[in-house]
Amino acid sequence: MKKWPIKQTALTLFYGVASVALIVVLLLTAVDFHCFQRSFYASQYRQLNTAQTIGMSQQDLDRTTEVLLDYIRGQREDLQVQAVINGTVQEVFNQREKDHMVDVRQLYLQAMNVRNLAAVIVLLAAGLVLLRRSRELLRGWCTVFVRVATVFLALIGALGFAALVDFNRFWTLFHQIFFRNDLWLLNPNTDILIMMVPESFFFSLVMRILVTFAIAFAVCFGAAITVRRRLS
Repeated sequence: MKKWPIKQTALTLFYGVASVALIVVLLLTAVDFHCFQRSFYASQYRQLNTAQTIGMSQQDLDRTTEVLLDYIRGQREDLQVQAVINGTVQEVFNQREKDHMVDVRQLYLQAMNVRNLAAVIVLLAAGLVLLRRSRELLRGWCTVFVRVATVFLALIGALGFAALVDFNRFWTLFHQIFFRNDLWLLNPNTDILIMMVPESFFFSLVMRILVTFAIAFAVCFGAAITVRRRLS
């Protein structure tokens, strides 16, 4: 029986990890890009009449959004912000909302750490190919990437389908997986945070993320297939 070379096995495992890392980079970069697009928030606020629903001026809503997004990205240490709501000056977010945003901020920052680590792995793999100037290494990576990407394609496709069919169930499951408490269960009639970003807002956001990821994924997948064929 022919033995599989240890070196080849190690390279295959490394490029498998690098392939997963590349997909993670694509997905989390799409998340990062769309979650902080001010123009998207402005568009959603207009469509959903958010300022009127809350009883807040558009200027105060925009200012509150800036505070919220800066907090999530770790660019400020608190969510202290006041605004005129239904004619009364008050603190915008209550304690439950602030506590939930602590969890959201932690989740986001951890996700970005994972993305950055994944990017380093991808750069190491690419650097190995460039340093060795090896067509065989490049073909090997492309082959492994196509195999790994096929599995991820099925997984992401299933997630996208689930989100389209029953977004409420999809969004609930997401929170149950990534949060260890029920602080995310907010009251849409009294909690400003959920009024600012209701379920319909997140549906649009998730769809934009998935479409952007799908395009980037398709480009990488197509490039890997093309390179593999040309180097075969």
